[in-house]
Amino acid sequence: MDIIKFKNIHYSINSKLILKNINLNISHSGVTGIIGPSGSGKSTLLRIMNRLISPDSGSVYFNNKDFKEINPNLLRKQIGLVTQSPNLFEGTVKYNIKYGPEIWNEEINVSEEAEILEKAGLDEEFLKRDVSTLSAGEQQRVNLARTLANKPKVILLDEPTSNLDIVSEEIIESTIDRLNKEGIKFIIVTHSLEQTKRITDNLVFIKEGEILEHTETKKYFKQNNPQSIKNYFKKTGDGL
Repeated sequence: MDIIKFKNIHYSINSKLILKNINLNISHSGVTGIIGPSGSGKSTLLRIMNRLISPDSGSVYFNNKDFKEINPNLLRKQIGLVTQSPNLFEGTVKYNIKYGPEIWNEEINVSEEAEILEKAGLDEEFLKRDVSTLSAGEQQRVNLARTLANKPKVILLDEPTSNLDIVSEEIIESTIDRLNKEGIKFIIVTHSLEQTKRITDNLVFIKEGEILEHTETKKYFKQNNPQSIKNYFKKTGDGL
């Protein structure tokens, strides 16, 4: 079953075409990686999925329902976005966790708050911490927990570990794996081929706004050596 579908999507900025005729079915299960050179349109795809922007033409579907028929705020509740920079609200971790549910007039008690934090790899004692006192890795986990508080069906991750140390990166990756097994769909944009190989089940390869490949991760890396891919992008000057 497909959870998100793109049909004939085009998107441009100032007459420059960023995405070209995107047709993509993203399955309900597993972790999907989106890879490709810098400026290829990876993050733009995520922003369209979260309806932060709308395509110039074409249609997007969530559980077979056209995006245009879904309230944008309700859609963002079900399809959460975790950005590269946490951008947490000033105040405590507790305030950040409660923010989303309170918008929807949903009750959330202390034990539920602690459970959400635990899912993101943090102890209950973090609830009373001010976000300004947290490390970069802790802030990113609070960012993830804040998204989890809305009980999303899909979580979009835009370079979530690019600014983190190895230990924090490992914690985030293990959290993604565990939550995916609990039924949350993850779609991750990453520049790291090694990370793609470690945590994704299938991947979308995009270059210059077009999808070049959509396949199983194991199959892709069986056919393509990570170093040869890096060398290719260095040669073309695209970067990865």
